[in-house]
Amino acid sequence: MQLTVFISGLFGSALLLPLALAQDTGFTPRKDAAQIPSYELVSIHKSQDGVGARGIHEDPDGLTAGGQSLRSLIGEAYGFSLGQLSEQELVGAPGWAKTQLFDIHAKVDSEDVPKLKELSKAETMMVAVQQVVNRTPSFRMLMLQRLLEDRFQLKVHYERREMPLYEMTVAKGGVHMKIAHPADPEKGSFGWIDGKQWSLKAENVPMAFIPVIFAMELQRPVEDKTSTGGNYDFEMHYARMGALGGEPGGTSADDSAPSLFTAVQEQLGLKLLPGKGPVWVIVVDHAEMPSEN
Repeated sequence: MQLTVFISGLFGSALLLPLALAQDTGFTPRKDAAQIPSYELVSIHKSQDGVGARGIHEDPDGLTAGGQSLRSLIGEAYGFSLGQLSEQELVGAPGWAKTQLFDIHAKVDSEDVPKLKELSKAETMMVAVQQVVNRTPSFRMLMLQRLLEDRFQLKVHYERREMPLYEMTVAKGGVHMKIAHPADPEKGSFGWIDGKQWSLKAENVPMAFIPVIFAMELQRPVEDKTSTGGNYDFEMHYARMGALGGEPGGTSADDSAPSLFTAVQEQLGLKLLPGKGPVWVIVVDHAEMPSEN
């Protein structure tokens, strides 16, 4: 059974995705920020227990969020990990930011709907990958940042803090992954398949993006130390981890499944080594409970 695919569609034709040095601010500003519309009509209510669907959905004219904490909204608006922020990656948030859930409906002005459509068309999968790796907010992130700053009076900044991480290096014997030669060089995807073993399948994925995928599973930052470019195809089978496959230390239906660390080395020709280093974290300077409307 296909469980989930986080990125699919266009990855772009570039075989080498350069890793830009993050600025002192912790992100790379968008040059077109002034042209991106803001949500003009916003409704916020505290969620009722057990009522309504949970999740964040992008609509053609705005956004719908159900049962979302401020913590999860901050991750969506300011995070670059594609997954939930770990406890170490968000600092200073008030206690209610994790426990109080909200339902949000936000829409742009009707005149801005075509502009939103054009922005969505322009944000191909390769653009999305570059945004994550180079820490550039997507246009949707920027719009949500403005909403949170307006309605939650949210103020945040980024800091580098020393913390545990994993370093991804090339294992002895070299990379085992297949260099991607897709029929359509503009397309790529990755996703998890839940079966006897927990499987990760990827096609035309840039090396610089692979640490982001592993970080989603490990719930800890992964730093690329391979000094290797290129796009790759691979399929990896391993015992499930806590973040995507259940409780930490859980096992797959196949007891012989290797750990993620063993699978990375034996099946991909990479290594994940524990280490410490500077990691960008989000620091909440101020937040207020929003008024409902």
